[in-house]
Amino acid sequence: MEIREMKQQLVEVALSLYQRGLVVGSAGNMSVSLDDGTFLATPTGSSFGSLREGDVSHFTKEGTILCGKAPTKEVPFHLACYESHPHTRAVVHLHSTYATLLASCEHLVDGQPFVPFTPYFVMKVSKVGILPYRKPGSPLIATDILAKPQYSTYLMQNHGLIVCGATLNEALYSAEEFEESAKLWYLGRTLPIRHLTEEQLKELR
Repeated sequence: MEIREMKQQLVEVALSLYQRGLVVGSAGNMSVSLDDGTFLATPTGSSFGSLREGDVSHFTKEGTILCGKAPTKEVPFHLACYESHPHTRAVVHLHSTYATLLASCEHLVDGQPFVPFTPYFVMKVSKVGILPYRKPGSPLIATDILAKPQYSTYLMQNHGLIVCGATLNEALYSAEEFEESAKLWYLGRTLPIRHLTEEQLKELR
């Protein structure tokens, strides 16, 4: 895919996320890894609702900006995702409502932040790594990700969600599934939910 087409896709995805209320203000960021070893990312301080193709940052691993605006300040953890996940070509980071609410709960541990009760969560998200709270933009977030390469989805405590994917759409769909599953978890907390059995979980993985 040409760079311009990839920029257009980033703009389209960003607008869709904004229009559906999965991002607000200038929160959240996305990036993609290109075939030539460079990267595209949403700009720092930008709104997904007004992102333009010319705003998208094109930069090298070393941080040289090739065109567009300066990339998100969270670039270090995006690069850590690519380094620790060789097949990853896109990273989506959201502060979506229910995922962030779940990330702010006590006693979260690596694996499953709640007992799965839909097959789609297991198929699209699977295991989740829990990252400790860090100030947004902290380089320590990258260190935390590098320490947990076995996960491709992360909950950042009191912050939000990170999803790695082989394509931008794959990362997007996984992030959307996580948000919907977290919403179902919240709405169903007091209901007699039928959770998936271990046998059913094994069948899905």
